[in-house]
Amino acid sequence: MARRSSRPEAVLVKTVKLEPSTFYHELISNGKAWSSKKAVVQFKVNGIIKEIYIQNGQKVKAGDLLAVIEDFEYKTELIQAQQGLEKAEINFKDDLLSNFTTADSTGLSPAKIKISRIRSGLNDAITSLSVAEYNFNNTRIYALISGIVANLEAMQWNPSQNYKSFCTIVFDEIMYVEFPVIESEFSFINKGMPVGIVPFINDSILISGKITEINPQVDENGMVKVKAEFRNNNRLIDGMNVKVVIRKPVPNRLVVPKEALVIRQGKDVIFVRQDSLAIWKYVTVEFENSASLSIKEGLEPGDLVIIGGNVNLAHETIVREE
Repeated sequence: MARRSSRPEAVLVKTVKLEPSTFYHELISNGKAWSSKKAVVQFKVNGIIKEIYIQNGQKVKAGDLLAVIEDFEYKTELIQAQQGLEKAEINFKDDLLSNFTTADSTGLSPAKIKISRIRSGLNDAITSLSVAEYNFNNTRIYALISGIVANLEAMQWNPSQNYKSFCTIVFDEIMYVEFPVIESEFSFINKGMPVGIVPFINDSILISGKITEINPQVDENGMVKVKAEFRNNNRLIDGMNVKVVIRKPVPNRLVVPKEALVIRQGKDVIFVRQDSLAIWKYVTVEFENSASLSIKEGLEPGDLVIIGGNVNLAHETIVREE
């Protein structure tokens, strides 16, 4: 009968060779993403909405015609104002002839010209024409900026005065995220620092941006308001909730994945592979972020750090590489 081997079976482990590298301090905050430009399109005249050429979510360019308000009354007022100006110009010349025996105001003093303009109603006619042109022109509603239509609630054949505004146009090709940091972390951030932006709805998306604005004031909650700008590429929409990750590099550190650290006898331990044995080493953690640790003491460059299969290891357990 064959003798059973007393040699324990080797535990499969995964290792990485430890070399000095860059550790990244992390600051994580929550914020909201906003469009870099936003224009609220107002109704400037009252009337029945005759045509609407857009819908929510539609892309428009600056100057595009968005809607038309019934213009019969405004067009009539414009014609009347034009006729009123013509009449006032005739009256102005008559007044010059009657009072100053000339139809040419070139040689008259400003005071005399002013009196004639008032008596003839020329000033009033010019003002009335300006108002009529303004009202008529604003029966056509145009896009103020390029972007995407949002908050469109107005409906065709309804009075424009029923609505607070016609719509909003948001330019979301360039967006910014606004987020707070606690005052103790104020020295950690600076303008131009890169940030990572992760939407709550999909944490697999990471968008790169940079800090563009730091408000130099602490609010009543001990927070400092920060803004970062990023190129959107149709990934986020206005008002979306996001997580912001700021990473500050610290060079020449011994960096290991978090999964390398285990607790033994209440102390931080990292196993390294020496030939076929797992050797535990007590370590001192210098820095920590969401994925890795910077080890201050206990490890040396070149160590084969065990990062997988280390949960149930003991000192000098027989191991082999996966």
